[in-house]
Amino acid sequence: MPRFFRATYFLALTVCAFAAAACGDPFAVKAPYQTVTDSFAISALTRTPASSRALWRIADFVRYRLDSIGTQFDLGFDISASGTITVYPARTIATPPPGTLIAPQPVALQSSSTAYASADRAPESGWIVDTAIVVTRGQTVFVRSSSDFCSSQTTGGTLLYAKFVVDSINPVTRQLLVRSTIQPSCNFRSFATGVPTF
Repeated sequence: MPRFFRATYFLALTVCAFAAAACGDPFAVKAPYQTVTDSFAISALTRTPASSRALWRIADFVRYRLDSIGTQFDLGFDISASGTITVYPARTIATPPPGTLIAPQPVALQSSSTAYASADRAPESGWIVDTAIVVTRGQTVFVRSSSDFCSSQTTGGTLLYAKFVVDSINPVTRQLLVRSTIQPSCNFRSFATGVPTF
């Protein structure tokens, strides 16, 4: 190969390498949604009316009534006399009727000592699956749900990640004020503002 063409070829390869580094993997899966944060009130599972909104679907912040219990929710909460909070994954609340295959999706939890604002990503390990955990007001909790919300996405992911904190409890109305950040792009764990890259 003539020297001029060798130099041109090398220059083209160098430009391509820099372009790939700058733009990232063109075949990488892109997140379709931005991170979302919201606050809402939710009722405790016990000593509240059957019409109470006490079941939470994390994908869209929807709270369902206790008397319409189905398989579409992820979590419920209860409050003890001492003020501690028990977080119940769906499978600890609802069980499928005998002889059916319908059951709530698996939900994993993990409490953390990291301040809510500093918890910028969901952990990769350490999850407790389909088991209730006890937390305190102000404590950060991570959620991982095998949500049917993911079935409509092109990411190929099956897991939806969120974090939440209970900011306050009303012992009279037995309601909890919850602040939550959700990453609606399935299999992405980042809670940073905007569209996630991981």
